[in-house]
Amino acid sequence: MSKKQIIMSLHAKRLTALKHVIYSLSDIPDQEWEYFSRQIGECGYNPNGLLVRAGEPMMNFFFIISGLVRFYYSTENGKEFNKAFALENNFVGSFGADVAQEPCRFSIQALEQTEALVIPVQVIREGYDQHHCWERVGRKMAERVAVSKELREGEFLLDSAETRYRRFLATYPGLAERINQYHIASYLGITDVALSRIRKNIGMTDIYKINQSELT
Repeated sequence: MSKKQIIMSLHAKRLTALKHVIYSLSDIPDQEWEYFSRQIGECGYNPNGLLVRAGEPMMNFFFIISGLVRFYYSTENGKEFNKAFALENNFVGSFGADVAQEPCRFSIQALEQTEALVIPVQVIREGYDQHHCWERVGRKMAERVAVSKELREGEFLLDSAETRYRRFLATYPGLAERINQYHIASYLGITDVALSRIRKNIGMTDIYKINQSELT
């Protein structure tokens, strides 16, 4: 198999992963998928590489094939606040920036070697006008973002830091072993010292036993 054939085979495999997720949101006619899939590129990002830079127009959405990214805000004096994380088989981008057609207010950065499919925003907008299936996909994705945002707001208003940490472990299983603790502390809105205290109180053994059922 030639190098070109290998690359094409890998791209087809990655598109299959994306197709599986999209088809779980809506029935997509074959001709719509064929057109859509031809518009999709891919890109690799080294650790610390930026998929989206705050203050710039958001030209693409991304589908993570492998790796890990964080969403974060940065103040004028350089202080960073983590908004969310995304792992394999997740979409990343900013619906707010897309709808408002304004520069994105946060950055999206790879925390480890990351491979992603690149979906131009313009292709998505054209899809909305072209067939209702894409509107359904967009609505389902927006609903997920809205629910996640509401839960996150509720955590900061109502939950203790320890409860937020437990929910983080349940929402992102295994992630605590893949990233630096200061990233987790930033996401929780607490200091590194406070996070260390919470981890000690919970006990390292219990951390690996936490699952979503404890939070419902």
